[in-house]
Amino acid sequence: MGDARSRLIVTLPTVGVPWSEVFCLRGRGLLLVLGVVLVGGCSGRPNDLSDGSYYADARPAAQGSSVAGPPASASGQPGQSGQPSARPATGSSATSSSAPTASAQQDGQRVGRALLTEAVLGPEGFKAVTPARAGDPRALPACVTDVDLRRELRSGRQADWQGVRTAVPLTQFVGVSDKGSAADLVRRAKRVNGCATEVPLASVAGADAQLAWCEKTRPACRVLLAKGDLLADLEVVANSEARSRDLLTQLAPKAAEGLAAR
Repeated sequence: MGDARSRLIVTLPTVGVPWSEVFCLRGRGLLLVLGVVLVGGCSGRPNDLSDGSYYADARPAAQGSSVAGPPASASGQPGQSGQPSARPATGSSATSSSAPTASAQQDGQRVGRALLTEAVLGPEGFKAVTPARAGDPRALPACVTDVDLRRELRSGRQADWQGVRTAVPLTQFVGVSDKGSAADLVRRAKRVNGCATEVPLASVAGADAQLAWCEKTRPACRVLLAKGDLLADLEVVANSEARSRDLLTQLAPKAAEGLAAR
């Protein structure tokens, strides 16, 4: 290349296109290539200029090929939701809300001891029909409107008995007064004589208050006995009012002894 102004013609091999001419420009041997020149292997793709596919867009990447990893938790551990795990309940919150309190258990024990037993009623000619169980108090006669035993008493238990020879039913209920004194309930029930026949009982030892009556519509007699916050309700239903009255008079002291010995 002696003179920079001279023309240098470089002939390239045929690659499927016309021969290209290369002219040497002036100044420091800078070459300007005119025409289309393809150098195989420069782009990393085949020399396919002849069909125009060289300039075609690259094949789009396959969609959905990327797989998302498991979400990272707040602690940075993969596969965890980041939410704090539930802790098991401990202490008093783990106990069942339906579990009886110590006070309720004590009331139940006191009520159980106040109920008549087979050792007491057996000699009187009665046998157990239904064992002692939790129960609700029976309503008072309709004329007693200001005393609702179902609201006034708690922890009630009931037992059913029957005469061995006579089949006379005997029912006893014992409960605890919510307001402390069961004698107040007995005094408020004195109005029973408006719709029933009051039975005058001798003062029963061991009872703070007592009230007995017989119904007018059937031969049933009942007695209420109070001792502290305990109330006993005893009912006898014989074939006549006179017989029921006699049995009630006979059994009331036994029931009062049970209250005193609770």
